[in-house]
Order: sequence, then C-alpha cells, then structure tokens
Amino acid sequence: MKNTKHTLNHSTNNHWRTQFHIQPPTGLLNDPNGLIYHEGVYHVFYQWHPDGPTHGLKSWNHVTSTDLVHWTPDKRILRPDSIYDSHGAYSGSALVVDGTLQLFYTGNTRTSNDIRVPYQLNARLATDGIVDKTVIIDHIPSGYTDHFRDPKVFTTAYGYAMILGAQRQDMTGTALLYTSTDLKAWHFAKELTTSLESFGYMWECPDYFELEQKGILLFCPQGAMNSPRSNTNIYPNAYIVGNYDTDHFDMGNHTHPHLLDYGFDFYAAQTFIDQKGQRVLMAWMGAAEGGYPSDKYGWAHVLTLPRVLTLVDNHLYQQPHPNLVALRTDAVPINSSLCSYELILDTIQGALDIDLYRYQDECVNLRYDTATQTLILDRSALKNTYATERGETRTLCLDEPLKDLHVFRDTSTLEIFINQGRYTMSLRFFPQHIEGHVKIKTLNDSAIKTLYTLEDVNHDL
Repeated sequence: MKNTKHTLNHSTNNHWRTQFHIQPPTGLLNDPNGLIYHEGVYHVFYQWHPDGPTHGLKSWNHVTSTDLVHWTPDKRILRPDSIYDSHGAYSGSALVVDGTLQLFYTGNTRTSNDIRVPYQLNARLATDGIVDKTVIIDHIPSGYTDHFRDPKVFTTAYGYAMILGAQRQDMTGTALLYTSTDLKAWHFAKELTTSLESFGYMWECPDYFELEQKGILLFCPQGAMNSPRSNTNIYPNAYIVGNYDTDHFDMGNHTHPHLLDYGFDFYAAQTFIDQKGQRVLMAWMGAAEGGYPSDKYGWAHVLTLPRVLTLVDNHLYQQPHPNLVALRTDAVPINSSLCSYELILDTIQGALDIDLYRYQDECVNLRYDTATQTLILDRSALKNTYATERGETRTLCLDEPLKDLHVFRDTSTLEIFINQGRYTMSLRFFPQHIEGHVKIKTLNDSAIKTLYTLEDVNHDL
C-alpha cells in the first residue's frame, strides 16, 4: 500500500494528467467494462492494475456520473478475490435485470503448470460492494483454445445471449454465442456466422448491437489489419454490419471489416445505451504492448470521450456526445495558448495543413491532400516518443472530400472527428511543454473556425 500511495501522489502531480477524460488514479487502465446507465447513474468500470503501469493482476475499477461529463470514483470495485478469478478479473459487460445491475466477466486462473483456465462469471452490484460471484460457464467448448473471454451479454426475444471472443484450435479467431433463459444456465449455441474464416488469430472484446434494423459486430481481430507495419496499430478494432438473424446467429451478407478509428491509440471499444436511448461508445486510448512516457510517473492510459453512434449507408458514424458541450467555458482566438480545447472547423474546401499542437519545434500535424483525398496525422516532431516501430504517421484515405473537423484536445490526448464523424483518429501525445497553440498553415478563407476553452472536471480521478 505504501508504494501505491506514493505512486498516486506522483501521478496526480504530472502535467500529462487529463482534465476531462477517465483516467486511473495510479497504475494502468485498459479495456472499458460494464458500461451501463441505471437509475439515473452512468457506471463505467475498466481493467485496472493499481500497482504500476504494467499489465499485472487486473481488477475492475469503477467510476460513476449523472451526465457523462463529471465523474466520481466509486469504491465498489470488482477485485480478483475468488479461486475463479485468482489471476485477474478480465473484461466483460453489465446488464440490468429486475432492477439489479448484473456484471459478467472472465475470471482468469492458472494451474500449477501455468496452464490458463478461464471461467465466465456473474456478480451483482450491491449498495456495499460487488457480491454473489457465480460461475456460469466452467469449460471451453470443444474445438477452441483457452483464449475464450470477454462476455458481452444482451437481451433477445427469447431471453438472453452472450457473445464471447475466442480462438479455434487452428489458431484463427472467431466469436461464440451462448444463450440462456434465466442468466444462470447457459448453453453453447454456435459460432457467430460470418465470412471471416481466417481473419486474425484471436477476436477480443466483441460487442453486438443493432442500429437501423442492422446487426453490428465490434471486435478486435488480433493479427489482422495490421500492415503495413509503419502505418498501422499492432492490434486493430474493427466492425462489420450485416443482416443479423437471431434465430440462427447469422450475420448474413455483412460488409467488409472497417476500422473504428484510424489514429494511433484506440482499442477494446464497448457500447451502451444512454438516458435518451442513444447508442454510445467508449474505448481504451492505448495499445496492448509497449510503454508510454507517462509510465515514469506511475500511471498509463485513459478512456476515450463518450461518442454517439449512428449508422448511415452501412457505415458507423461517431460524434462527441452532446453532453460534452457542458465543458465549454469561453470562445477564444484560434492562436490562443492552451492545455485543452475544443476546435470546430466547418465548410472546409481544398487543402488543409494545421498543427493541432505547436510549441517551438514540437508539434502534432494534420494535413489533407486534395489530389488523393488523404489525411495524414503526424506526431514525428515530438521529443517524447513511444511505439515508433509502428510508425509516427497515420494515413486515412477519405471516400469524399474533407468538409469539417471536430477536435478535442485534453493535455495529452487528441480525438479528431472527420466529416460529421464518418471517420475518427485518436492519439496520445506527451509534449515537453503542456501549453501549445493551434497553428493553421493552410485553410480556405471561407472556413468557419471556432475554438473553445474547456473546464477541468476530472483531473483528480
């Protein structure tokens, strides 16, 4: 506990701490878990190793909010305190049943010979903690390896369904479907039917939902969509859209996989329904391998801002949640020196060249080439580098001209929404000097430019 307290104090004094993102008080944050709205409160859990910025023994840390903007720590943490999660409480989901918030997750265990044995567990959020841990799936179905995790539970016309990430014995990834009528007895139904028979070696963090009478699968196909090496992330977060058949668990004639985000730092996205019935996404702004500059201060990673999803022509659009306007304090000149901001550029026509952060010779640059309809996000001019083996630029080829940008900067994060959210690019960056300018180098005179300062609401999370 002494080390943890020391790390906590060290973390909160670091200038890369964010002002309005969910972040760990200390240690490492990764996958968002158990996202749900219940009785006027939003609950967000996340994978957490409190004792340092490494992937150690995982708990679910817990924060709550009434508006998706102001977050408060909740002491009801899911800890690995049973024989069925002795090596970590891994990722999962939440569901409200008969007024009670139920949690579903993978308990990670290992034998004395270091063989992984995963269990799928159910627990209940009570007023005084997380109680009633129960094993609901105690074995891996035949034909699959011990990579069997991350249950997402949802309701169907026939009861309940659970989708799990899995790996076949031939080392290819897939998703498995289980069904239940009472959340206690679960039955293996089948693999989710897709045309992706050999697409990566493991599908992590699956999520299924419906929009506009279409079935949508979010998943992380490890080993796919990661070349060329110099311009891609090691692990992608993708989605497909199809005509989902709940009788046969068949996605139908689904789209080709699309990336959810085209930046550097985005993984393990999960969704939930907000107070107004909108489908909302949050993800981990991090990568599963490699260190980050904030590690030396004893903490790592944040979650993305909440994003509202819509489906247009089989393409998922992501927009900043409208509640985030509550962060705005003042509209200021474009050349203001800021730690955090919201930037809106409308009616863009032609080329664009903009430094989203600039201080002396350090910058994060975004430029658009009209001839190729290509956006290039470049962080090569930063001195505190990380993950350079995967390149310092990300290139996005648009299927239409660039029309608008909506950007949130929060000290060491940038989230960029392009063409009304048809595309997004997310990244972390760690400047030596935290205050910096937005510097517009090339932009048509008729473009509408708005820059807001934003409130510091979650710095002490």
